Amino acid sequence: MAKSELLLAVNQIAADRNLPREVVLEVLKGALATVFRRMTDVGSTQAVDVEIELETGQVRVFLQKTVVETVEDPRHEISLEEARRIRPDVRVGETIRLDVTPANFAQRIAAQNVRQIILQRIREAERDYLYRYFSEQEGEIVHGVVQAITPHGATVLLAQGRAEAILPRNQMMPGEKLQPHQRIRAYLAEVRQTPRGPELILSRTHKNLIRRLLETEVPEIYNGLVEIKGIAREPGQRTKVAVAATQPNIDAVGACIGQRGMRIQNLVHELGGEKIDVIEWHPDPAVFIAKALSPARVLTVHLFEEKRSDRTAQVVVPDDQLSLAIGREGLNARLAARLTGWRIDIHSLTEALEQWLPRVEDPELQERMGMAAQLIPVMREALARHKAQAGLPWSAEELRDARVFLEAAYQAYMAWREAERARRKARKEARMEAPEVPAEAAEKTAEKAPVPTEAEPIRVEIAASIPESTLEAEPIAERPEPALELTVQESINTPAEEEMAAMEGQEGLHLEPEVEFSEPSLPMPEPVVPEHEPVEMGEDAEDEEEEEELRRRKKAGKGKERRRVRYEIDYEDETWLRRMRGGRVRDWLEE
Repeated sequence: MAKSELLLAVNQIAADRNLPREVVLEVLKGALATVFRRMTDVGSTQAVDVEIELETGQVRVFLQKTVVETVEDPRHEISLEEARRIRPDVRVGETIRLDVTPANFAQRIAAQNVRQIILQRIREAERDYLYRYFSEQEGEIVHGVVQAITPHGATVLLAQGRAEAILPRNQMMPGEKLQPHQRIRAYLAEVRQTPRGPELILSRTHKNLIRRLLETEVPEIYNGLVEIKGIAREPGQRTKVAVAATQPNIDAVGACIGQRGMRIQNLVHELGGEKIDVIEWHPDPAVFIAKALSPARVLTVHLFEEKRSDRTAQVVVPDDQLSLAIGREGLNARLAARLTGWRIDIHSLTEALEQWLPRVEDPELQERMGMAAQLIPVMREALARHKAQAGLPWSAEELRDARVFLEAAYQAYMAWREAERARRKARKEARMEAPEVPAEAAEKTAEKAPVPTEAEPIRVEIAASIPESTLEAEPIAERPEPALELTVQESINTPAEEEMAAMEGQEGLHLEPEVEFSEPSLPMPEPVVPEHEPVEMGEDAEDEEEEEELRRRKKAGKGKERRRVRYEIDYEDETWLRRMRGGRVRDWLEE
C-alpha cells in the first residue's frame, strides 16, 4: 500500500468519524492482527503486535515468545540457542519479539475482510469515545438541535449529530412547546452505557440548569468572585437564587442582574419567561428569610429552633403585604422555605398582635420587656381600631411601634423560656444529687407499710347425703363440652345450690372456682331453625337435670359459683342450646 493511500485512508476515516488519528491507527492495527491470526494457525491467546509506518506504508507483524532451554510449546516458547541468534544478550525466562511478517502481507490481505473488520472496530471505538467524552460532560450544559417530538419527549442531536440524546416529557418545562430543528440548551443529567452506545438523558427542569446558565452569562460567578449559595425552583414559574460575594466591594446581586437587567433577561428568555429572583445571602437566618420573601416587605422574623429537624420562623408582614408574601398558591413562601431550609409561618400584623398581646399580660414578661412594655396599651388601641375599620392601612408610625413591640415581646418570651429550662435543669440535677435513703430507714418504712392480703379461695363443701357413686371420676372425653369464654359479672345461686351451701362443712370437699374457658378450637355450627315449637320441660325433669348438672360439675372439679356467660355469637336458637348443654345455658340466660 502506497504511502499516500495509507495516510489518505487514515485521515479520511478520522475526519468522517470525528475521531483522533491515533484512535483510527490503533483500530487498524487490531484489524490487521485479526487478519493475521485467520491466515495462520496462531491461537487467540498468543500475543500479536502490528506496527505500521505511516511514512512508508510498511506493515510488520511480531510474535512474543518466552526463552527456555527446552521447548515444550513451540507456539509460546523458543529455545535459548535460536533466541541468541536474534539477540545475543537474551537470557532464559525473558520475552523476545519475533518478526513473522508474511511475504507480500499487504497484498495478500483480502480487502473486503479488512474493510468489515475495520468498520466494526471503528464503530466500537466511536461508542467508547463518545461515552468517555459525555461522561466528562455530565452535569454540564450541552447544545443540541431538536430532531423529533414524540409523546414521550423529544430527541435531540448533540455534538454535531454524532450522538442522540433523550429529553423526557417529565423533564420538559410545563407548557414548553419545542419545534423540530430548534436549537436548545439543556442540562446533561445522566449518561448510561448500553450495548448500542451511550444513552444520554437531558433535563430542562433541573435546578442546576440555572446554576450553569448563570456561570455562562455572569463572568463573576465563573471566576469565583460571586458564589451561588442556594437555588429553589418551580420549573416554568419562578426561581429564587441566593448569591454572596467572596470579596469585598462587589455587588453580587448587581453582577447577576447586569446593566439594565440584560444578563438576567437572557436567562429568562432561555427558560421561556420563567421569573428569576436574585437574593443576597446573609449569615443571619432572620435577615436571610426576610430577603427571601421579597418582593414582600417584612416587619419581623422570629426564630423558634427546638432541634435541627424542627426549625420554624414566624414572619410578620403588614396586612396589605400578606398575599404578596404568600404568593399565588403559596409559591413565594414555598420557594423561600426551600431556599432557606426553615419552615416559614407567615402572619399579618393583626394576627401577630392578637397572638402576642395576651402573652405579655404576665408581669414577669412585662418586666423583661423593659421600656417597650409602655407600648402595650398603644398596640391594644391600634388593634381595636383596625379591627373595627376593616381595610384601614397601618401608618408608618404604627408599623414602627409594632415592630419594636413585637421584637421586645419575642426577646422577653425567649429569655423567660431559657430561664424556665435552666430552673428545670437545676431541679433535675438536685434530685440526682440527693443523698440515698439508708437501708435501716428503708426497712422501717417497709415494716410500717400495710401488707396486702390475698383473696381467700372460694370453698365448696358437698353434703354427705350425696351417694359416693356420684363422686367417682368420670372421663372427660365421654362428656364433650364446648369450651366457652366466661366473664364473671355476678353470682346467681339456684335453689339446689342454696341447699348445698346450707349443708356446707359435712364433707369438706374443696373445689376451685371456674374462671374461664378457652375459645372453641373447632368452628361453631350454624344455628338450626326449628321447624316446630320447642317442647317445654316439666318441673321434675328440670330438677333431675339440675341435680345431674351439679354432680357433673363436682366431678369435673368446677366451683360452686355460677357465672353469667358473655357470648360472642348469637345463641337465640333454643334447639341448638339444648343440644350443646342440655338446656342449662337457656336457664342461665333466663335467670
